[in-house]
Amino acid sequence: MRRGVAAALFLAAAPLGTADAQWAQGAPGRVWWKSALFVQVTSERYNSQAQREPWFANGRSSARAIYTDIIIGVTSRFDLWFQIPFLDLEFNDAAQNRRETGFGDIRGWGRFELTRLAGGRLPISVRLGAKLPIGSNPTDAEIIPLGEGQWDLEGFVEGGYSFWPAPFYAVTWLGYRARFNNSEIATDPGGEFVVLSEFGVTPGNRLVLKATFDAFWGRGWVKDRVEVPTAARRIAVLQLGSGVRIAGPLWAEGGVRFPLAGRNIPAGVQWVFGGSAQLR
Repeated sequence: MRRGVAAALFLAAAPLGTADAQWAQGAPGRVWWKSALFVQVTSERYNSQAQREPWFANGRSSARAIYTDIIIGVTSRFDLWFQIPFLDLEFNDAAQNRRETGFGDIRGWGRFELTRLAGGRLPISVRLGAKLPIGSNPTDAEIIPLGEGQWDLEGFVEGGYSFWPAPFYAVTWLGYRARFNNSEIATDPGGEFVVLSEFGVTPGNRLVLKATFDAFWGRGWVKDRVEVPTAARRIAVLQLGSGVRIAGPLWAEGGVRFPLAGRNIPAGVQWVFGGSAQLR
């Protein structure tokens, strides 16, 4: 049970991504950067039956994470995307307090823009990548993991549309994450389907308002060669946010993420604060 708590807490600090980076960088050497702080403190969870309930034993989970995304243009249609997380995860209950801090698993992708339709307003891209399991994943059930312990491969089809001169845009991602067997804990965590859809309003050139829906739903796990359908993880989240141009290419943003449904994951509201810039 405590191992499940630790895994669920790790997931709370793992947002899907940032649709701000939808359009390819468009030039060799162009760099886009974003760092975002995610905070969630909650005494509730979604259990294995997808029901919202209090943590057992008066538990309380705290997940704080800083995600740094860096995208580097290689050609006008191809870029490289890296995501580096730093996690601070804590779970307290009547039995004991547990806390772990450090770097989590790193993700990297290559994205190729296949085409731009509708006079350049509708870019269609393919993004392929992998997760490197560098975050600690101890077998001790009392220790909160900072990583999942196995490699992932994932692929996305991405599309975005600019309604210019109307100040609106829309983005959609569809993807699948293949999660490989973790031999250290004899677990095959099963693959996951991923979706993200965002709609934004840009009144002027210094403000953006956006609503984002993102979700993933996983297949059943196999533990010690026994299928465990109730171990599958799922989450659906609505994020409302805004961004303000501070100076030149530098933007500041904030938002709040409301969980709509879930399974085997903490259930509380999540706050987001960050900054981004086109560095070149």
